Amino acid sequence: MDWYIVEEGEAAGPFKESEIRRWVRSGKLSDDTYAAREGLNEWRPIAEHFGKIETLSDLPPSLSSPIPDEDSEEEIPASSADKDPDLRRYQPSKEEQIRMTAWSIVGLLYIISFLWPTHMADGIGIVNLELSWAQENLTWSVIPFMLWPLFAGLGLIALGILTRGRLRGFLGLILSFLPLCLVLLIGGDGFSSVMETIKALPEFDFKDMDSAGRSVEQSANVLSDKYPTLLAGVIKIFASITAGMFIFVGAALSIYLTVLIAPHGVRHLRPNSKGAYYFAMFGGVVLFLFVLVSFILSLFSFVVGFLYGTGFAISLAMQLAAVFLGFTNLPRRTPKQSTRRALWSLSLSLGGVVLFLIILMVVPLIGGELEAKIGMYLFKAVLGFIAASLVLPLATVDLWLGHASRVSSK
Repeated sequence: MDWYIVEEGEAAGPFKESEIRRWVRSGKLSDDTYAAREGLNEWRPIAEHFGKIETLSDLPPSLSSPIPDEDSEEEIPASSADKDPDLRRYQPSKEEQIRMTAWSIVGLLYIISFLWPTHMADGIGIVNLELSWAQENLTWSVIPFMLWPLFAGLGLIALGILTRGRLRGFLGLILSFLPLCLVLLIGGDGFSSVMETIKALPEFDFKDMDSAGRSVEQSANVLSDKYPTLLAGVIKIFASITAGMFIFVGAALSIYLTVLIAPHGVRHLRPNSKGAYYFAMFGGVVLFLFVLVSFILSLFSFVVGFLYGTGFAISLAMQLAAVFLGFTNLPRRTPKQSTRRALWSLSLSLGGVVLFLIILMVVPLIGGELEAKIGMYLFKAVLGFIAASLVLPLATVDLWLGHASRVSSK
């Protein structure tokens, strides 16, 4: 059975019971050191778990191997990392809790974007709940699209709680593709409306001019009667095309955030993962160039306003710093160094995204009434966009790492 110990205020392990007993006998550990194992929710001194262990000072060297010193600033040899391909940062139960919390937070962002109030004709309200107005003035096919953020948020929370590992990652990928089905639903509804109008038109017989004239007159009458249906169908088709373009932009943002976040998330949980390092390095080269160009272009946002320009520039600078930290987080670093740098990269990446959202929310409120109305809609849309784009990074981490409690750990 695997045990964990508290070393320098942090959990280390897992270790075998025989290893812990050997280290206590050799003096490498004190029997006052706190320890726990899977299934125990309380840390207690080793002496309470195993009883008093007599210290032996004359053990052979082979029985006195020291506990790995995570605080050491010396780099560990590459061969050592190769022998421990599954070195993990946390106990499996805690790792699962962290990953579950991440899914729940993204689901909560989806729900917040659904419930975020905006200015409407009769005051402030939740536009996603105007279902009767949408069915009367637009089409029934828009309603699933309006309700999607709520169901997506609840679905992500359910996935985080009820599923684990690669199954959760696979289901998350399916969930991220469902908006495309909703776009096709709107487009198909619009296409059927247009075809309904076309089928109602009479046939033209150009050989008989009198018949052709009557057909034109009848067609004009049909178009006059079917004009609302035809116009609604055309609007639905253009709306589906526009929504498709938004989904394409969202897919690009998902890939961007996956390359920016996923390798650092994996590296924080598996500090000696060479695959995550090379993912961060090669993907980081493209990201670095893209973010650098975006940073230069963000300087033009100072024309719109000083707060906009400053916020966007700082947000992109934080993401640049995250990419740079990914370059320097070499696989040969000690586990503690790797996890700390990965955590810094994650903090800077997500911090840049959060700062971008804050700028979109706060600055319009300062600008005035009209700008505040537009800003509330813009913040609502961008928040939903970012929530949707974070699903792919989470799915990538789960597909990469699998079920935490089913992976052998060192």
